[in-house]
Amino acid sequence: MTAQSGHSPHALEALMNPRSVAVIGASEDQTKFGGRLYRMLLHHGYEGTVYPINPGRDTLFGLKTHASLQALPAAPDMVVLALPRDKVKDQIAAAAERGAKGGIIITAKFSDAGPEGAAIEREIVEIARAKGMRLIGPNCLGLISAANRVVLCSSPVLERKPLPLSPIGLVSQSGALMATLFDRAWDRGIGFTHGVSVGNQADIELCDVVDYLIADPRTRVICTYIEGIKDAERFVRTARKARAAGKPWLAVKAGRTEAGSKAAFSHTASIAGSHDVLAAVCRDEGVTLLDDPNAMILLAAELARVGERPVRRIGIFTTSGGGGALAADAVSAHGLELARFTATTEAAFADWYSPGQAQNPVDVGGRKSEAKADLARATVAALLDDANTDGLLLPITTAPDVPGLCAQIADGVQGERGGKPAFVVMEPGKAGDGGRAKLVEGGVTYTDTLGEAVEALTAWATRAPAADAAQAPARPGDIPGQAPAAAATLNESDSKALLAQYGVPVGADLTAASVEQAVQHARSLGYPVVMKIVSPDVVHKSDAGGVRLDIQDDEAVAAAWRRIHDDVRKAVPQARIDGISIQNQARGKLELIVGARRDPQFGPVVVVGAGGILVELLPTPLILRAPAAPEAVKRLLQTLPVWPILAGYRGTPLAVDAVVDAIVRASWLAADLGSQDFEFDINPLIVAADRCVAVDARIRIGNTEETSA
Repeated sequence: MTAQSGHSPHALEALMNPRSVAVIGASEDQTKFGGRLYRMLLHHGYEGTVYPINPGRDTLFGLKTHASLQALPAAPDMVVLALPRDKVKDQIAAAAERGAKGGIIITAKFSDAGPEGAAIEREIVEIARAKGMRLIGPNCLGLISAANRVVLCSSPVLERKPLPLSPIGLVSQSGALMATLFDRAWDRGIGFTHGVSVGNQADIELCDVVDYLIADPRTRVICTYIEGIKDAERFVRTARKARAAGKPWLAVKAGRTEAGSKAAFSHTASIAGSHDVLAAVCRDEGVTLLDDPNAMILLAAELARVGERPVRRIGIFTTSGGGGALAADAVSAHGLELARFTATTEAAFADWYSPGQAQNPVDVGGRKSEAKADLARATVAALLDDANTDGLLLPITTAPDVPGLCAQIADGVQGERGGKPAFVVMEPGKAGDGGRAKLVEGGVTYTDTLGEAVEALTAWATRAPAADAAQAPARPGDIPGQAPAAAATLNESDSKALLAQYGVPVGADLTAASVEQAVQHARSLGYPVVMKIVSPDVVHKSDAGGVRLDIQDDEAVAAAWRRIHDDVRKAVPQARIDGISIQNQARGKLELIVGARRDPQFGPVVVVGAGGILVELLPTPLILRAPAAPEAVKRLLQTLPVWPILAGYRGTPLAVDAVVDAIVRASWLAADLGSQDFEFDINPLIVAADRCVAVDARIRIGNTEETSA
């Protein structure tokens, strides 16, 4: 037998579409990984040459066996190993020496089991690479390629035949999850071109396979389940490649929360965890990040069916007033719009439905008694023809003749309707199985939960349009060429001085070592003033009693001096007090936090959010990679909960352009600090109608010992 010719001129072609496969550990025993994998390869009609390796048998399922790799008549393209860990290294060495181009290591307990296993894993990769052999795994479930008729996986979900084929590729760092997603998708009429479980990514990593899917003309949409990114810059390059190729890349990332993480130095670290940074990178690079893997597959199926298009105005067709109301609530709660139908659509519905029953949502139960027999089909067709409707949500509850209704829905969706998505939600239990079968038969995918459908629709609506990769912003000519390199923790005055070098507007700041000097500084600045503790050991000054506001005269300065010292001593007994800062009291309508830190994977990032006492009450942050372009900053500011205040809700608009400029300049400081560990906060940046000013700041450069309160 000869494997069908490759369709993708890619380095992984020999692994994804091998001409020959050697199964080490092949067996007829279906309780063993090797037995199940070997049978599945034959069961699904692999057209290449199969070499079962088993020294104890002459034949397995009618094929001649071989005692070892050395005994094969020719070098195999692919070797699959389902062996105990202590036997894997020798077999990989033998396969590499024999000339195998690739291998799949199903076996676990390598780097996933600790340092000893990780050392063995590295050694195995070195052995393979020395001979030009590539490896998938270890600790994986192999690959399932319906497009190539290559099944190198032992999962029991593979009993069905043939495997459904749709232009969707899947890469997963979990083998069991990959098989589960395949199983559920197949039940709903959704197939895949290829699926690869990359396991520990010891050699071939997720982006290698995504690159293959980008090059594969049979794959139009790419899905990924990610637990960890091995190479951040490679991830960005691959994302840009997918966008340039016009192939949507969808992803679910595990590990959203970081339980137990605390901000010892600044608020920035706590409101910009690694998942938040990845989400920002995905947003900027066109990767659509979802929470639910089933919603990801549902979205992929519709993107594959109708292609990219703007989706925001949603029409709802339902069999129940209650179901329609819940769907409308969900659509609105996720920032989507309920479509307002055109006059043509409304006129048609007026002939078919009772008054008030054909608004959005459209309830088929409100039909007129004389309405046409194929009302469901006609209504769906009319909604998809409606110029004011971008996509449909169809929550189907128990109803008379659900199979007939779903057959009509399938006919309506599959008609030539301008390529609009339609998400059918089958809410009944077993009573809906007949309808589900009709949808699959009619080529229409469905989900059983409203949440999955709304998440898919919302993700579609927020997908960035295909575009060239953003160009690096130009550096402002009035900021220095580099930031300090020496490790240090800067106090507020020094932090603001460094920010001022980059053009960030800062308030006047004079440090007093005595009450008398504090009074002199207050008089020179002019009342009212603010007084703050100056200490490297006090991070959150207000929490420690280290801030006094609206001080109006000399006597109040002296009283505030004593209170600040007393309160800080009680809150942080060990704190070193270097003095008290006297500052002008800045006034404005809004407080923001502008912070930055070095993400271990993606480098310097900037964080913007509500500042002052609202920093933890409204923690939804805006995150950008540094340096940031002004147009990107201004566009993304509009996603913050505080944007209406900036834009002038019930009042005068605030100094948005000044805020954008301050953020851009802070981002250049972050970019210049980005080669080392660092962290800084401007909190708050006070914003008025005509200006903004940084009234407090703290910067840490490099690894320094911190005591905080």
